[in-house]
Amino acid sequence: MSTALADFFRGGQVVFHIAPALKEAFLHSELGDATARDLQFPFEDSYIHIGTDVGLVFNGGRTRLEGVLLSEKSHKDGKSVSLTLVGSLVQSPSHWGERGMETFTFHFGSRQMDMPLLEGAKQHLEAQGRDPLNDEKFSDLSKFDEAERVRILESWATRDEDRRLHLENIPVVLECVRMVANALLYVSRYPDDIEDDYQDGFPPGFRERIERSQGKALERNLSKARSSGFTLIKRVGSVFERAMQVEASVGGISDSPSPHMRRAHWRRQAFGAGLTQRKLIWIRAARVLGGAVRERPYLISDGVVSG
Repeated sequence: MSTALADFFRGGQVVFHIAPALKEAFLHSELGDATARDLQFPFEDSYIHIGTDVGLVFNGGRTRLEGVLLSEKSHKDGKSVSLTLVGSLVQSPSHWGERGMETFTFHFGSRQMDMPLLEGAKQHLEAQGRDPLNDEKFSDLSKFDEAERVRILESWATRDEDRRLHLENIPVVLECVRMVANALLYVSRYPDDIEDDYQDGFPPGFRERIERSQGKALERNLSKARSSGFTLIKRVGSVFERAMQVEASVGGISDSPSPHMRRAHWRRQAFGAGLTQRKLIWIRAARVLGGAVRERPYLISDGVVSG
């Protein structure tokens, strides 16, 4: 957690806030065959605000998910992605000895980068949850001297809790990966639906000074705001929300019998000369049998949503 926070502050404290309507759409959007390598990180380190209203809990039900710290790292074997789930304790402890953890970090290793996202996340979590003593590769420690064998066994024993949490957290991590991956895919495909803004509760005094200043004065005022716990954020989905409101106002729902919804999903679509290239596009949820909204890619042009 310390490393994730240090990376976040060093990376400029970039916060993405997802609009409620878009967040709800992401919760029900299939990722298709998108992989971790398909994710484009506009910043190496950032924070995606999800909000406790989604109702996701982790660490044995002790922690309510609030958001995710993201970090993309390059190394000699390629790239890896780290997600640190951040939350608030469901119940305040009576003393520190009973305090639960408020974070959980897991990685997409190099071997999972080209797998479908949810499959790669699940495989990595399951691997981290396995007891090495039950793994044939680690069952024979005869090549180590006695002192080293004792050290290895003691080290494994201290990681029992880590292994248990990796397995317990699989359901919430997969939902979290769905949300975060949708957000990153959306941000990279529809950059026109991102706007810089102030976080909720930003003091008017700080806001006025920031908007009036330039250059070094601007940096000083931003630094003062950050040191007081306030920051600028990037709001994602305002255009999408307005489009949903307009669509609802013009009668996007029909009274035809037996309607049902086809889930939103990402799809690789052919484009370019001879349709030889592929790009991921988001297909919005569609009402089948009775809906006026046909399945179509969600596009933004000049600030307006179109099909």
